Amino acid sequence: MPCTVLLPPIIWWLFYLRIAFRGWLTLAKLAHIPNFAAGTLSEALHMKSLQRSTTEEAREAKRTRLLHAATKLFSQKGFHDTKMQDIADEADVGKGTLYEYFETKEDLFFAVYESWIHEYEMEMERQAQARLDPVSKASALIDTTVAFYERHAAHAAILLEFWAHAIRSQNAQFLNRIRQMKARLAELGGQVTKELIALKLFVDVDVDSFTRLELAMSDGVFLQWILDGQSYSLRDAYKFRQSLIGAGLMTNTLRKVVSPKTEKRLKQGFLHMTASSHDKRKK
Repeated sequence: MPCTVLLPPIIWWLFYLRIAFRGWLTLAKLAHIPNFAAGTLSEALHMKSLQRSTTEEAREAKRTRLLHAATKLFSQKGFHDTKMQDIADEADVGKGTLYEYFETKEDLFFAVYESWIHEYEMEMERQAQARLDPVSKASALIDTTVAFYERHAAHAAILLEFWAHAIRSQNAQFLNRIRQMKARLAELGGQVTKELIALKLFVDVDVDSFTRLELAMSDGVFLQWILDGQSYSLRDAYKFRQSLIGAGLMTNTLRKVVSPKTEKRLKQGFLHMTASSHDKRKK
């Protein structure tokens, strides 16, 4: 009888204990759900980011391949005689794929030039910011310009054709891009010139007129070098140009420092330098 009286309360107590324990386990699991969900979401976002990055890299790589193919054919055949199908064949892609990246041949032509000029501008900016004194800054800007022209010497026809196309085309972005680039180069050159004048190293000169003439001379030296069959060092030609300009603009302060070197370069010129002299200058 005593057992019969005590058994039901014990059973009920164990039953309640079991329910309480299960509730505690459920709460414990729920407490970890936010962290689990957050971790799962973070991993999913990371994977999606990696996939997007890989896709963008692949697309950029293909775009670069298309630009290289276009550059080769534009240089060989010219803009007007090059067909989009020719470029697609050269890049080993379908014509439809080419049109996915560039709507027209003119867009592709512009993209080739833009890729060159953007690289050139960025390097000019970097060189200008890396140097404090105007003399070394001027030399660095000249070296950057020479390096750009030498790197694209094999494709000089594209540069010349782009300029011609910019003048006759009704698409204003071509001429606007050239003017934008020239304006930035004039700004960099003007800053250097003003610094040289402020330090009493250059005589006072109209900076805007000087920088505009400098740009014209720079393009002219490159064009003459191409017409002469690249038969002399472009770098030496630019150095000679700078010596000639410096001889007219240098104050006595700067002239005392660089005069011997400048006079030697002016007398020596750049047309009759020996191969060994070129090698020594490159070293």
